[in-house]
Amino acid sequence: MDKVVIYNVGLYCRLSLDDGNVGESGSIQTQKIILSKYAKDNNFNVYKIYVDDGYSGLNYNRPAFNEMLGDIESGKINMVITKDLSRLGRDYIQTGYYTEIYFPDHKVRYVALSDGIDTINQNNDIAPFKNILNDMYAKDLSRKVKLAKRSRALDGLFISAQTPFGYIKDPNNKNHLIVDEEAKPIILKIFQLAKEGLGTYRIAKILNEEGVITPSRYKFLKGDTRFARFNNTIWRTETVNAILTDMVYCGHMENHKCEVSNYKTKKIVRVPDSEHIIVKNTHEAIISENDFEIVNNLIKSRISPRKHESENLFKSIVYCAHCGNRMVLTHQTRNSNYVSQTYKCHKHNRDIDLCPEPNTILYSELKKVVLEDLRNLAKKITAEDFIEAYLKRNKLKNKNTNNDKEILKLKNRKETIYQLIKRVYEDNQKGILDSEMTTRMINDYQKELKDIDTKLAKYNEQKVANENLEGNLIKLREVALQMLNFEEPTIGLIQSLISRIEVGYRRNPRHFKICYRFVEDSF
Repeated sequence: MDKVVIYNVGLYCRLSLDDGNVGESGSIQTQKIILSKYAKDNNFNVYKIYVDDGYSGLNYNRPAFNEMLGDIESGKINMVITKDLSRLGRDYIQTGYYTEIYFPDHKVRYVALSDGIDTINQNNDIAPFKNILNDMYAKDLSRKVKLAKRSRALDGLFISAQTPFGYIKDPNNKNHLIVDEEAKPIILKIFQLAKEGLGTYRIAKILNEEGVITPSRYKFLKGDTRFARFNNTIWRTETVNAILTDMVYCGHMENHKCEVSNYKTKKIVRVPDSEHIIVKNTHEAIISENDFEIVNNLIKSRISPRKHESENLFKSIVYCAHCGNRMVLTHQTRNSNYVSQTYKCHKHNRDIDLCPEPNTILYSELKKVVLEDLRNLAKKITAEDFIEAYLKRNKLKNKNTNNDKEILKLKNRKETIYQLIKRVYEDNQKGILDSEMTTRMINDYQKELKDIDTKLAKYNEQKVANENLEGNLIKLREVALQMLNFEEPTIGLIQSLISRIEVGYRRNPRHFKICYRFVEDSF
């Protein structure tokens, strides 16, 4: 007589993250109903219903799943039922391990209802193929998710879970950032300190000394419980650096900085900078693009303060006029007290064809030249009639007036063409014009409209550029006024004014070219 087996059943339900539901969703409820009915109809004793709601089928480290395995190993259950194989998992290797090895070794009967699989039978040859299909589905789904994220990234949407410190999600659009006015002053302070030439270590030290709240602490106090375990009250250099190098603060969205390397392991890897997706002007900026550029140039060129604490007002902006190579500030201690500072172009030592002569200049000499030029510039551009005189010299006022006239003329012609097109259609309906003539005239008018739109775009672009130039001249004047109030300019002030200094070979006179920010031509 065959021994009667009493089955103590574990009903396992899983809902994927990809299903887009959270909590006890309808899908989970449906699985419970189906599995419970099957167990009742077959007189199985249901020990427990195990639920993993919101877990991917590629992740086998699920709390309820692990609990079920524990109950199997302690002998509490000897049968597992799922709605289908994919509920157990979508990795065909892992799922195959449980169905082909783990369950048989532990004398556990496994049933996948929708797939018609019951390990008590010997006709389960289809199971491995089902597992492969489920794995293929997971792979395809991962690919589609990646493509969807990329599409949203290309549109300049905010697609990360956590907002950068200083911003919050727009209540009307979760993919759009708006400035957090409460945190904004902290971001401004960090960038201002960096503009003044302070490194991340010193900035972090100042923030800690002044008791400035950290990003994680701030978010925790705002009710974001996800930051409970990161409730850090100490500013670190890494945090400061992350803020200073994030272009989100100048209004640009930078996505695709990381990606999942493998759909199974879910390992996240950094993406090369060249592959980042950058969309400009997606939200309100906290920092100007000019200030962001200054700060990041300083970061890239920074020499460790442990080596020397010497002044360097011209970090990263001094270039050899002959070869274009950036010149490096070198230090040499003399007589144990005096430190000699010299800018050198190292290209001459590497490639004499590109830079035939050695090019060096004492820091003190360069400083003297630049400060003299700055004083002359300050006197010139702080004059009351400077902006007006500059625009007049470059005939920009006349250009703007002429542009406005041309724009108005083109818009009027555009409106006329719309009326002409309407008339052509009316004449066609009346039988005055045949279809061939109508088509030809409409095509000619549409071609003219296209030409007008091209011209309007060009004129509007020029108009915006001229308006921006006028605004930049105002900025330049404001910074120059600051120059007059400083006996010794700060590195932040210098970098705000100057984008590039070119130093020529030693000649009499020696050639210098100082390129000022905001405007391209010299004064």
